Amino acid sequence: MELGIILGNIPTNISEKDHFDSILRQAEAVQKAGMTHILVGQHFHFEGSRWFQPVPLLARLAGELDPSVRLCTQILIGPLYNPVMLAEELATLDVVTGGRISVGLGLGYIPKEYETFGIPFKERGRRLNEIIEILKLMWTQDRVTYDGKYYQLDDLAVHIKPVQKPHPPIWVGAGSDAGIRRAARLGDAWPITPQETPEELPELLGKYFDFREEAGRPREGRVPLRREIMIGRDREDALAKAVDVASEWYLNMAATGHNEYVDPEGLRKSIPGVMAKHWVLGSAEEVAGQLRDIGSVVPVDPIITRANWPGMSTQDSVDYIELLGKELVPSLKEFEGVTSM
Repeated sequence: MELGIILGNIPTNISEKDHFDSILRQAEAVQKAGMTHILVGQHFHFEGSRWFQPVPLLARLAGELDPSVRLCTQILIGPLYNPVMLAEELATLDVVTGGRISVGLGLGYIPKEYETFGIPFKERGRRLNEIIEILKLMWTQDRVTYDGKYYQLDDLAVHIKPVQKPHPPIWVGAGSDAGIRRAARLGDAWPITPQETPEELPELLGKYFDFREEAGRPREGRVPLRREIMIGRDREDALAKAVDVASEWYLNMAATGHNEYVDPEGLRKSIPGVMAKHWVLGSAEEVAGQLRDIGSVVPVDPIITRANWPGMSTQDSVDYIELLGKELVPSLKEFEGVTSM
């Protein structure tokens, strides 16, 4: 079982220069810790915090990292892009990184972002279906013709193809049955969000593999699993640490539309209960055991966690990554887990 880090948003009171320095230091720590994945999320004109855009950022990070570290967009808000531009941007990124990218695509959840780009929010799912189909065509063919509801291409010449064949792995983010079906039919994996509890995973992944089978695809393969992790002396100490560093993030996500993270009425009071339900908490031995327990039931790999919460300095984030490298990477490295359901 492999581990990776997702580079999330940072409050805008931190300068862009310091934000980027933090990312470089985290990336260096990830590599030294023996982790194998770095993921970058995406938002536009986000309220109160900053997201650097994934494609240029990952291209820069590729020059800092050894080939053992894969780079992932998790997620790009696919429907906000022209599919031809997106295909060429990502094919270029795959070439620049030496064939080390995984392409995470999804819908996003903020209507204002769609308004900014002039894309109807209600069309986002159907547009993403067509975009994924076009990406695959442009990454595998010399000329592309496509006649969809939203996008039409007439004998388009393809001049950039990715290094990975037939194309980079496509991770399709999803939170609804329609989205899980899309991931099963069009994607190579469904990255599972951290708000899904361990108890929910067997049913959800069973549904995903049922949908794959319906689409005539193999009922096997591991999927990436996002888990928020905190190591402490024990579970109580780990929860207290998690509440201290991450509360402001949960409040901001609730304010920008992700109200499933906290009770909008209770806000701050509800955060410890939410974390206790969703986070992997405890001593290093307890955390490793919880992750192995998950991997023994459902086929997940890699495990992706976050190291930069608003209540953490850059040094705190680096120290946390080093702790995971010391306490978790060795104990999970030889663990295989199940590969199918």
